[in-house]
Amino acid sequence: MTRPAKIALFVTAAVIACVVAACGVASVFKDWVPGLAGCADPTKPTKTAVFTEPARIRQMYPELEPIQSVHWQEHEARPRACPEIGPMDYEMNGLVVVTDAKAAELSTTASPAPSPDIPEDLRPFAPPSPQWQQIGPGLLLDRASRTVYFTHATS
Repeated sequence: MTRPAKIALFVTAAVIACVVAACGVASVFKDWVPGLAGCADPTKPTKTAVFTEPARIRQMYPELEPIQSVHWQEHEARPRACPEIGPMDYEMNGLVVVTDAKAAELSTTASPAPSPDIPEDLRPFAPPSPQWQQIGPGLLLDRASRTVYFTHATS
């Protein structure tokens, strides 16, 4: 084997060793490097505070007017990746208290529905023993408390 071939072989082996070592280091540090780079915890979707402003809900669900009170929250539909590639989908959940007349009107076409998985921050505003009825896509009504639970996905 000639001297230039030996040098080329040595350089190739050194490059391969460096790549393997870099991959090994990356796999060891992969769990805490995002935190060092300023990325959010990739295992937990972020969420907003609980809002009580009804303006957005009135725009989204005019059929619920007149609204007595509202509590809603938005959260990311999935945990973030770092770096984030592509748009994030969001889910909006909330509880709306309507008038007695509106609850009666909404319940005329209702059908029984299973209990939804209400986000933890909204649970204090949920009725104590609800009997949910489906009144529309993403809309559930508990007639006794006049509470409508909604869920809405956005992207």
